[in-house]
This record gives sequence, structure tokens and C-alpha cells, in this order.
Amino acid sequence: MNESRIPAAALLTDLIDNLASFATGQLGLSPSKSKEFAQDAAAFLADHWGGQNVYIPKDMAGRICSRDARIYSDFNGANADELARKYGLSYQHIHRIIKKEREKRSVKQHGLPLS
Repeated sequence: MNESRIPAAALLTDLIDNLASFATGQLGLSPSKSKEFAQDAAAFLADHWGGQNVYIPKDMAGRICSRDARIYSDFNGANADELARKYGLSYQHIHRIIKKEREKRSVKQHGLPLS
């Protein structure tokens, strides 16, 4: 068996634990309501996809696109060093992102009709 795979029971237990933690921290549910929600959600997923091989993509492209848009929004012309530290990127990478985002927005702006 591949060591990177989690046995089914452990996967559901991990899913319940992570969903409960998310529901408490992000949704503000009480720990008992979070646990109940997580158990119901795990049962729902098991009922609908149980026995199937399910691939869950990490959506890295979407996450990077969102991150880059945030960097562009946060950029004030003089804070590239700060953004590099905040996002764990190099100063040069921040400037490449700013340039790319500026070009994307420039293309969109050129397509607007004149009033």
C-alpha cells in the first residue's frame, strides 16, 4: 500500500476534525455544533462518493491568481519589500507580478467604450 494514502476510516476522521475546526474558527459555530456539522458533512460525502476514487485539485492557479490580485491591490509604489516579506516572495517576483497585473488591467481598460 502506498504510504501517502490515508486509510478510509482515518480519512473520514481527519475530514471530521478539519471540518469541525473550520466551522468553529471560520463560521463561529460552537464546538458541539461544529462537530455535529462535520459528522453530517462527512456522512453526506461518504454517501455520495463513498467507494469512488476522488481527486481534489489544489487549485494552485486560482490561488496564485487571487494572490497576485491582492499584491497588486496592496502595492502603493513604495512597498515592494514589505509585500515580498508578507507573501514570502522575492522583491523581483513582486515587481514581475505588479507588471503582469498592470498589463492585464491595461488590456481590459483598452477594451472599454469611450463615453
